[in-house]
Amino acid sequence: MFNASRIALSGAALLLLGANASAIEPSKGLYRIPYANDTEIRVGGDHIDHSPPGRIDMNGRGGGTYRIVAAADGFVRHVVDGFDDRLDCKGKPVSEQKNNYVWIEHANGEWTKYTHMRKGSSSGKAGLRKNQFVSAGTYLGDEGEVGCASGPHLHFEVGVPKASDGITATGGFLSDNDGSKRNRIPRICGIDDGRFKTGKTYTARTVPGVVEPGGKEYARHGIPARDYQCVVEQAALAGYAPEWIDGFSVGGDVRYNAIFRPAGNTAWQAFHGLSAAQYQQRFDEFTGKGFRPTLVESYKHGDDVRYAVIFRKDGGPQTRAYHGLSANEHQQRFDDWTAAGFRPRNIAVSAVNGQPRYTALYEKTDYGNWSAKSRLSPDAYQQAVTENDAKGLKLIYLNAYGLDGKVWFSAIWSAKPAGAIKARHGLSAQQYQSEWNSAGRSGFLTRAVTGYAAGNDARYAAIWRK
Repeated sequence: MFNASRIALSGAALLLLGANASAIEPSKGLYRIPYANDTEIRVGGDHIDHSPPGRIDMNGRGGGTYRIVAAADGFVRHVVDGFDDRLDCKGKPVSEQKNNYVWIEHANGEWTKYTHMRKGSSSGKAGLRKNQFVSAGTYLGDEGEVGCASGPHLHFEVGVPKASDGITATGGFLSDNDGSKRNRIPRICGIDDGRFKTGKTYTARTVPGVVEPGGKEYARHGIPARDYQCVVEQAALAGYAPEWIDGFSVGGDVRYNAIFRPAGNTAWQAFHGLSAAQYQQRFDEFTGKGFRPTLVESYKHGDDVRYAVIFRKDGGPQTRAYHGLSANEHQQRFDDWTAAGFRPRNIAVSAVNGQPRYTALYEKTDYGNWSAKSRLSPDAYQQAVTENDAKGLKLIYLNAYGLDGKVWFSAIWSAKPAGAIKARHGLSAQQYQSEWNSAGRSGFLTRAVTGYAAGNDARYAAIWRK
């Protein structure tokens, strides 16, 4: 599973590229595959195998003209595409290595380079101009073999040029780059481990873009499973940490709802898509390192149950947790632990062979008066909201799940939270977005959002509180 928070914890780690190679840092930014959507590409040389290291060679597969696109938003800083010859550059000085190339500068301080494209395809066919802004996926030119190329392919690299004269006019090479020290290992959204590997094939597609920093929260709903890791990493780069993860399935496809808050200086770790054994391993590992779980989640993935968890190293209250228990086992732990002064923070439910399985997190803290129900029909849930509101109890947790072909809710109320609250359920994606927009304008923050299937459509329930 992915370590979604490695950025927030330790910054960019160094990767050693062999005994005699320099250490090259991973990129700070996240990038898409730099080919038009649905293009299958093969990596001929990754950041380790390329000579010199730190760059990537790749080529389109299947025939046709392969369109190169911007890997992220940025400003075009160099466009050279007036050459038409393939060269043997071995032993040639830089002044004779006449490549076609495009360099784009990105907001994170990194630049991306696209080399060997066909003559005229960048300035003519794509209409690129120096200092032009381009969005991720913007057409930059056609794959070619112009310049120092052994055949048709794209040479792609990420680098940080020096402040002045950082790019050579001929060839577009990074100046002052001995040992590839100015290169960065590209981190690519939506591929295994986020890094290109020699001999692997990938399919280019649109991926989640840059997250704007500085907000009180960043929230997304209905995120396809293949995009979720990218969303987490983009949010982490913008200074957010995950506050909430909810997984659910519609038509067999896993989706996620997520809420992020400004991370501050608190170390965190977050995982998703874990098997029961993987979840237990992560739990043991990180609680052993002084982290505590702040959210646990279970959800169906096909016929299996998967788990997600968020850890923080914040010195919070004592916790206890379990996962995958039967209804009777859950009730026994619930009774014993609440009698010992623990209070449920999360109670997630998933169906296994037609039976509910419980995953829960408890904290030793004071909720004041409180109530928890884990098998409420939509009507019973609405009634419970009304009744608890009259008692001064406010929703602090909500999870939807499917069982016996029906939708059920697990909910927790407490007298402790202050401030106004609003709760909605049965919302379409559009209705949920409208409610989220309205809540934000009124000063509410999203406390929970859970998804569930209504036929082939997704429905959402959420809690907002000031």
